[in-house]
Amino acid sequence: MKFLALVAWLALLAGCASLSEEECLAGDWGGIGQRDGAAGLVAETQFARHVKACADTGVNPARAAWQAGYARGLQSYCTPLGGLEEGLDGRGYRNVCPAASEAAFLRGFQIGQDDYKAREDVRRVQSKIASLRARNAEIVGLITAEDSGLQADLQNNQAELLRLQLELGFVRAQAARTRRAVAEFRAG
Repeated sequence: MKFLALVAWLALLAGCASLSEEECLAGDWGGIGQRDGAAGLVAETQFARHVKACADTGVNPARAAWQAGYARGLQSYCTPLGGLEEGLDGRGYRNVCPAASEAAFLRGFQIGQDDYKAREDVRRVQSKIASLRARNAEIVGLITAEDSGLQADLQNNQAELLRLQLELGFVRAQAARTRRAVAEFRAG
């Protein structure tokens, strides 16, 4: 058991490095910066992670090349469709876009966020319905004619089930509206 915990801890530690030793030694700082910008990562935080990751190799990241690549990466990230994808995936915006492109990015991001939230609402209500149905099936198996407490629970659950089914209809309608908004936004 201790061995498995050690392996998991080492895997977690290895996953914390922003770059591999090979990436540090290769020194494609423009490419690394472009990848970081295209992912919408925070510049100072990410560059500091690279400095730390490469410290053991004796490599000092080339900041100017990384920043130039990062700026190129932001050009692909800070677009209306880039914002849409971030929102659709449920990720947060880290305030990295330049002022000139931020408003357009945020328009897409809001549409994507709305759709993500609507889909999550549908999943949440469906999960509640499934749990309630399972509980009702359990109660039906336990219920006896003299056990009015379980019968009352079953009636309350049935009422809640009806309310959740109504809510599911509303959240599905909202999800359909946000899905249409996404399609319209993509179409331009």
